[in-house]
Amino acid sequence: AVVSTQSTGYFIQINLRMTYAPDSLFDSLHHQMVLYFETAHGPDQVVQCMEKLGYRVGFSLIEKATKDEARVKEDDLWNMLFRKQADNLKTNHTGTFVIQDNRFRFLTRVSQSEQYKQRGELYVAFTCGVVKGALANFGLPCSVTAEIDMSPTVKVTLTLQQPPI
Repeated sequence: AVVSTQSTGYFIQINLRMTYAPDSLFDSLHHQMVLYFETAHGPDQVVQCMEKLGYRVGFSLIEKATKDEARVKEDDLWNMLFRKQADNLKTNHTGTFVIQDNRFRFLTRVSQSEQYKQRGELYVAFTCGVVKGALANFGLPCSVTAEIDMSPTVKVTLTLQQPPI
């Protein structure tokens, strides 16, 4: 399967046939994954299941992206996932990076009240796993955490376990 992005959705090429998948389909799939893991594994295991799934997706995504290109830039991953650049990228030059997205797509439909702030953690776990898996494929093991101050703004913090030489 070959995936390319356009301005209003994702195009997936399977067996020389183009199929159009709008953004809302990806959002709906993500929401259904959260609900499925919540039902199948209980509320305590949702974050762990979503991170594991995201890790596999991120690892595979980089394998496919680097198959034709020798290099993928740091900001390309966010663009591949959400078809937009992150709003802010900061580093302390010692192996810690903070990515800020002011309109994180999986939180735009989640309520901004305090009772749903915890629920927002379920919707960023997949992305944390994707980032962690992608960097693992590059040989950069790291820890990834997400912080939601006010929905839909999210800050994803990456801390490399061994800073590159």
